[in-house]
Amino acid sequence: MFMSESIFVDTAKVFHIPGRFNDQLLFTWLILLWIVSKFIQKDKFKNLSGNKQSTTDFCVAGLIIISILGVISTILDYYPFITNVIREFLTQISLLAGYFIIKNWISSNKPETLVNFLYSLVIINSIAAFLFILHQGLHLSIYEQKEYISDSFEGTEITRSFFFMPQFLFFSIVYLLIFTKKYTLFSIGLLLINLLAIFITYTRSFVTITVVLVLLYFILTGVKSGKLGNAIKNLMIYLILGVFGIFLLSKFLPASTAYFEARFSEMTKTQYTTEGPGDLEYRFANTKSTISNMDKYKRILGMGSITNIQSPEVLVMDRTTSDMVWAGVIFRWGFAGLGLFILIYIYATIKAFKLFVKSDGIISDLALMIFLYIVSQIMESFVSWTFLSGHGLATGLWYFAILATLSGFKRKGNNITLHSSRLIYPI
Repeated sequence: MFMSESIFVDTAKVFHIPGRFNDQLLFTWLILLWIVSKFIQKDKFKNLSGNKQSTTDFCVAGLIIISILGVISTILDYYPFITNVIREFLTQISLLAGYFIIKNWISSNKPETLVNFLYSLVIINSIAAFLFILHQGLHLSIYEQKEYISDSFEGTEITRSFFFMPQFLFFSIVYLLIFTKKYTLFSIGLLLINLLAIFITYTRSFVTITVVLVLLYFILTGVKSGKLGNAIKNLMIYLILGVFGIFLLSKFLPASTAYFEARFSEMTKTQYTTEGPGDLEYRFANTKSTISNMDKYKRILGMGSITNIQSPEVLVMDRTTSDMVWAGVIFRWGFAGLGLFILIYIYATIKAFKLFVKSDGIISDLALMIFLYIVSQIMESFVSWTFLSGHGLATGLWYFAILATLSGFKRKGNNITLHSSRLIYPI
């Protein structure tokens, strides 16, 4: 979404957002590419789950119904002052309709094709991570947009911005852990770049999530393979390498390392500690304030497609949502929508774990990848806007769409190779 801010594509108009498209631009691209794929695809793969409805499908359909009721309610309440209401409605629908488009798209391809496509995303994200490191870590001018947080620490300027931060850092790490069967300099380099990008965000929660993902990966794969001892040994190797990496960072980026260490020290509260934007209590307090400012008669189904033109409270809600996605969920879809999203996450988590345990090969690997990524998104949802991010609202539920197709792949197991996770792209 913010690629037009890069000096590398400053004149590439395809990356600029037309005023009347804004958040709908990615959704427009998604629809166009989906239609084109139907004509250029040579070997169509029939997935048995492609037309089967799942619990997630019904929940997303329920959210669409709530969105429709919301836009009707907003028009009735504010007519004729309904500027941008339809645009906001289309933005909400892009998130939900995007799920069904991606699900249909994936179901017509072989799982090997999906794995290779996801690998291309890892490559792209790693390139973005490298540019992010250069810009925010080494302060080379890569992007024209200025960071919105700047601190002076030990005589060094520390900048933080999430506008051009790579959006698939956790996914890239999980993917590389699972699908790298034989480590090469290239695969190690990709992993290190994404890990370093997480460090450069100077975000405590991101480091915590990364540690949890690595721990879960080694524990789950070790238990399933019956080689927990080897898994623990490999985990210890990663731990030693991590400590060594921090030591190197303290030598090459001493101010950045000390700054991040100081941020972790802030988590130790005393009676003199004041509540700040980095505290989870602060985020919950803002979310509670957002709910209290809602019309009490609309807390069940939400405020719908209301914009800041109809109510200035929307601007406050948007800022709160960027710190905790559930504020935006409750505001737009109400507590009914919150319940549906929670049900989606619970169902998907259980389904991904069961598929990982009961299947083998590429399906098991994909299920583990989705399971770990869902864990990361649950944790991140309390400190970020995750699936409501303006970086890619239309693709916000992509991992649920992938999971919805895996059961069909599994039932079709006799016709695909499930015993091997070897990629076309060796990593």
